[in-house]
Amino acid sequence: MARKLIAALVPVMALAVLAGCGTPAGTDKDLTDDWAMLTTPKIPPPPVGACYSTSVDYFATATTTQFSFKSVDSCSSSHASETFYVGDLTGAAASGTTPPKGEALKDGWTKCNTEAEKFLGGSYYDGRLELLVLVPSSTQWSAGARYLRCDLAEVVSDGDKPVSRSGSLKGALSGDKPLALGCAMEVYDTDGKTWLDYTPTTCTATHNMEYVGTYTSTDRPFPSNSDERKTAMRPGCEALGAKYLGMTASQLTNHQQVGIGFWMVDEENWNRGNRSARCYAMLFDKKTVTKSIKGMGSGAI
Repeated sequence: MARKLIAALVPVMALAVLAGCGTPAGTDKDLTDDWAMLTTPKIPPPPVGACYSTSVDYFATATTTQFSFKSVDSCSSSHASETFYVGDLTGAAASGTTPPKGEALKDGWTKCNTEAEKFLGGSYYDGRLELLVLVPSSTQWSAGARYLRCDLAEVVSDGDKPVSRSGSLKGALSGDKPLALGCAMEVYDTDGKTWLDYTPTTCTATHNMEYVGTYTSTDRPFPSNSDERKTAMRPGCEALGAKYLGMTASQLTNHQQVGIGFWMVDEENWNRGNRSARCYAMLFDKKTVTKSIKGMGSGAI
């Protein structure tokens, strides 16, 4: 009897199952038109606060890209650069068919420079620092990425050789300003005349040059040769130097022991709107001192 009872219940169960497969109210039995379309995958922007090692010996603006860097575990590890701000490219910088460069990055460079001053507690110009403005790769650009990545890197000198460091650069130009530009010893080529670089020192150590400030030129084409660079930058640097040293422009011009030199940005940086030169008081004839010459006046050193 039990077996017959089970058999008798099968049709009832089948009917129940079939009833469950009927078309619910409000549906049309076409599943394909009721699924939302998947959104296009987006390239995630770089993380703020990330730090990177680098594969380059020097930061050259035109050739330094995101591929020049490799992420490290944390900023407490040895690294070369730190991402302190990430934003969006807008306007003409975002509408091109290829990643922007040169003049198209003017707004981006200005934004990075403004945010860098907030982050450092002072102008990056006044420190042994390089400001790096990075944009998506060509592949990322084609996929819709439009981010602006701003990095800061400690450098040995204005030659922009990166320093391997640990710890964040936040506040590096506030308080005791550990990375502030100050005094240095000139490095010359084998001819003894061509200025190649400098080695930073304390002002109580032997040195023959001292930072006096940064001059920013008016908007003009990039000065591509020595004479154009002198015309564009020297008067501004000499004005800063005379004020720093405590003498008139005429007294500085005629001084027999000190003059003014400058180290200016490269062409790609210039085209982005960074028309700056760092200016230095430089002693003549291999003379050295072991103190700051700020406010020295027009007399002999």
